[in-house]
Amino acid sequence: MSSGFVSGGTTEEPVKRDDEWLRVQQELEEERRRKAELGKQDGGKSLYEVLQQNKMAKQDAFEEKIRLKNQFRSLDEDEVDFLDSLLESTRAQEAAVKKETAEQLEEFRRQREQAEKDELEGTSVDAGLPTEEEQWAISSRKRRREKNKDLLFAGKKRRSVPADTSGETSSSPSDQKK
Repeated sequence: MSSGFVSGGTTEEPVKRDDEWLRVQQELEEERRRKAELGKQDGGKSLYEVLQQNKMAKQDAFEEKIRLKNQFRSLDEDEVDFLDSLLESTRAQEAAVKKETAEQLEEFRRQREQAEKDELEGTSVDAGLPTEEEQWAISSRKRRREKNKDLLFAGKKRRSVPADTSGETSSSPSDQKK
C-alpha cells in the first residue's frame, strides 16, 4: 500500500535539502529586517508627532485656500475707467433708442391728427399718409358673412311633395317613384 507520503528521513539527499531550507530562511530573515527598517519613524519621531505634523500642514493649506478665495482688492484706475466707459456707452445707446422711439411716436401722432383733420374737412387723405419708407399698416376687421339673407328661416329647406291628382298620398318617397 503506497500512500505517496514521503517522510523527511527517507530522502536520499537530506544535506542538499537542508541547504535549500537554510538559504530560504536567510532570505526571509533579510526581508523581515528590511521591513523593520522601513517601519521605523522618520528621525525617531513618534506616530503621534507625525500625525500632528500632517494635521497642521492640512489645516494651513485649508486656511490659505480660504484666505485666497475671500480676498478682495480695490480696482485699478484703468479698470475703473474701462467700466465707466462701458456704462456711458450703454447709457448713450439706450438714450438714442429712446429718442428715436419718441420721435417716431410723435410723427405718427402728427400724421394721425392730420388725417383726422383732412377727413373732417373733406380734403384728400393722401396728404397725411406716411411715406413709402414708413408705411403704417392697419389691418381691417374680419366680419362674418351673412349667407342666408334671403331665407326667412335659418336651416335646410325641404322640397314640398306634390299631391297626386287621384287623391292618394303616399307617406314614403319610394312609393312616389312608382
